[in-house]
Amino acid sequence: MMGRRRCIREVLFAAVVVTAAAAASGGGLVVAAVRDDDFFVDGSVYCDTCRAGFETNATTPIAGAKVRLECRHYMSASGAVERSAEGTTDAAGRYRIELVDNRGAEEVCSVVLVSSPVPGCAEKEVGRDRAQVELLTDAGAGLATTVRRANPLGFLKNQPLPNCGQILNSYGLGSGPSY
Repeated sequence: MMGRRRCIREVLFAAVVVTAAAAASGGGLVVAAVRDDDFFVDGSVYCDTCRAGFETNATTPIAGAKVRLECRHYMSASGAVERSAEGTTDAAGRYRIELVDNRGAEEVCSVVLVSSPVPGCAEKEVGRDRAQVELLTDAGAGLATTVRRANPLGFLKNQPLPNCGQILNSYGLGSGPSY
C-alpha cells in the first residue's frame, strides 16, 4: 500500500512539472534538448510612425525585419564581435534568436537592427537601434530562465503620419517634432 501511494505521488508530481512547463512555454508543450548554456533572446521591432523617439499608439510592428545578436569579449581592446546570430521578425514584429554555448560574464551582447523591409520606414532610430542583453547564468541574480527579453528596437518613418501632432498632444508633448 505504501509503495502504491508513493508511485501515485510521483506520477502527480511529474504531471504538475509537465503542466508548469507547458504553461511557461505559452501553453504548448515543447520537448527539446536545450543545454544549460543555450539562451534565447526575444524582442520586437517597430516603425516609429510619428518620429517621436518612442513608441506611441500609432507605432506599427515590422514583419520581416532583420536583427543580429552580437557578442564581444568584455575585455576586448578592439571591441570586435566574436560571434553573432541573426533573426527575423514574425508578422507581429517579434523575433527569437538562439545563442548556443553562452559564455555569460565573459561577454557583452547586444541585439542590433540590420534592415527593414518596409518602404519609407528603414531609417535606424538612434538610441533605439540596439539593446544590450544580459546573458548571465547566476541563479543568485534572480535569472532563473534561459530566455532574455531585449528592449524594443525601432526604425523611423520618413514622414510622420498626419495625425502625429494630435497623438503627441494627447501625451502632453505639444505638437511634436517639426519637419
